Amino acid sequence: MSKIPNSEQTLELLINCKTYPAISKKYIETVCTGGVQVDGTFVRLYPIPFRFLEREEQYKRWDIIQVRAYKDTKDRRPESWHLIHGTPINIVKSLTTDKQRWEWMNKAVFQGAEDLESQGKTNGLVEIEPIEFYWQPDKKEWTPSQIKTLSQGSLFDSKDKMAQLATRVPWQFRLKYREKVTGREDDGKVLAWSNYQGYLRFSKDTGDENVALEMVADKVRRSIFSKDKTVYAILGTHSRFGHWMISGLYHLPTKIQRQGCLL
Repeated sequence: MSKIPNSEQTLELLINCKTYPAISKKYIETVCTGGVQVDGTFVRLYPIPFRFLEREEQYKRWDIIQVRAYKDTKDRRPESWHLIHGTPINIVKSLTTDKQRWEWMNKAVFQGAEDLESQGKTNGLVEIEPIEFYWQPDKKEWTPSQIKTLSQGSLFDSKDKMAQLATRVPWQFRLKYREKVTGREDDGKVLAWSNYQGYLRFSKDTGDENVALEMVADKVRRSIFSKDKTVYAILGTHSRFGHWMISGLYHLPTKIQRQGCLL
């Protein structure tokens, strides 16, 4: 990996998703963060060792943040920016209303995955009709190399924090959906970290993983299967494999969405 000369910038973006963490040899754990700039430009920000950040830097969804970042040669996806390690993450403010959030998000809408590809994009917002939200089994344990990374990290960090990192959710959440404009149907893995955090919390509270899965699914279904809401998939491609995944789901009252489209 090499920094592209003269690419360093200060970015201001609205956070719209955080994906399930990955184990990293260099950072122990990293979270890929998605956001959009005020002009509608998508930003993929990495690597972020989120649970190792100072508390005042641990941003939430719908926070506007400012960071120093640069482009590198390893990830040529146009939306990808490499966070400059050791520089602060400044939280400017949080957008608390659907109207405020839509004013940023509505400029980043595409017709579908093919529209994104035709414009050379690897991140974007696509209006969808949800068909089925479900889960399926995933790997139950980290790989030997990942376990080694975690064991090395435990020399420097609290046992509670490392225990959280060592817990792998043995399920993946998925969504079957139809693109609203094109009618194209797909079945994508939903990477939103909040779903997996919810599973761990519900599983701990109930002691029953099946109940926990149903509770996560019920929460998501109630938020996206509504005649009064417009739903978007935040689509992104994998850095190595290139296939489309769902970084997160975004919904808002249809009344507000239509008002925004008339602006």
